[in-house]
Amino acid sequence: MIELSDRLEKFILEIPKVELHLHLEGAIPLNTLFGFIQRQGDNKLIKNLKDLKKRLVYSNFVKFIKVWLWKNSFITEYEDFEELAYRVLQSLSQQNVKYVESFYSPRDFTFRNKKLSACGITESLIKGKKKAFDNFGIRSELIVDVVRDYGPRMGMNLIKELSGYLGRGLIGIGLGGSEKLFPAGFFTKVYQKARERGFRLTAHAGETDGAKSIWAALNELGAERIGHGLRAYEDPRLINFLQERQIPLEMCVVSNIKTRVCKSFKEHPVRDYFKDGLMVTINSDDPTMFNTSINNEYLILIQKFGFSLEEIRKINFNSIQASFMTDIEKGIMKETFHQEWEKLSSKYFKK
Repeated sequence: MIELSDRLEKFILEIPKVELHLHLEGAIPLNTLFGFIQRQGDNKLIKNLKDLKKRLVYSNFVKFIKVWLWKNSFITEYEDFEELAYRVLQSLSQQNVKYVESFYSPRDFTFRNKKLSACGITESLIKGKKKAFDNFGIRSELIVDVVRDYGPRMGMNLIKELSGYLGRGLIGIGLGGSEKLFPAGFFTKVYQKARERGFRLTAHAGETDGAKSIWAALNELGAERIGHGLRAYEDPRLINFLQERQIPLEMCVVSNIKTRVCKSFKEHPVRDYFKDGLMVTINSDDPTMFNTSINNEYLILIQKFGFSLEEIRKINFNSIQASFMTDIEKGIMKETFHQEWEKLSSKYFKK
């Protein structure tokens, strides 16, 4: 394991970035979550941030979901969602993230809290992200997460309820939740309806289930991007298909280690996928719950996998290309990235 120099760490922190796989609820800053917990009364188990960090511990993916739902129980008001979006984007802007497409899962809240609606949550998040753009200049779009566990009927209802927000802050649909228990095929009609209405399409696949799950997301849902795609290596045909079609993978390295869907960095396929010419993008998934950040994810690529700065640059630009921005917006973003990269390279590495 190499030691990273201070200037390399500063360089990675300051380069412009794009995030394509970030769950707003899992990116909530600890201070913000602690404030929500304290507001609900005297919680004897969570007296400080140290206690909160201990509570956000789990040993596998199933236990991770339980902790996820516990955390969500403290997000109870529409104002919380506005604050959540604002604070997450503020944190990302401090890492020079220029643009983010973030998931949110309204059914996790409306299912248990009848005073909340998917529309109300969406409007609150849009308010928060507009405020963040005004204050920090960070652009963002929302992707509604159709959690598999709630079934296709609820998914279809979400599409119908939220279609009016397309072009007003909402850009796409995602599919999270229990991948093994609720296969992608259950949601074919949901994705068909979403496509007809103009939603862009991504889906978690190949995280806790195998290559067949990725095939299903591509062939049955028509997913344009794959969330994680960790287990694509189980089928060489799939690797070839992903390479030929340049289907983006929203890879989240630290997430895969923390949830134990991958046992170690040594076993993680991100380096092999990149070498094989797959369109790899790097993301932080649930940074608060995984004690990571998009900045840290880039450093991990260098430290654990030996990525060069030129390879980091390639992944950096992959994220722009894989985004749901228009071609014109991508062109402008690439030029911005190029100019900032050259300026920072001269600052830190050229004498």
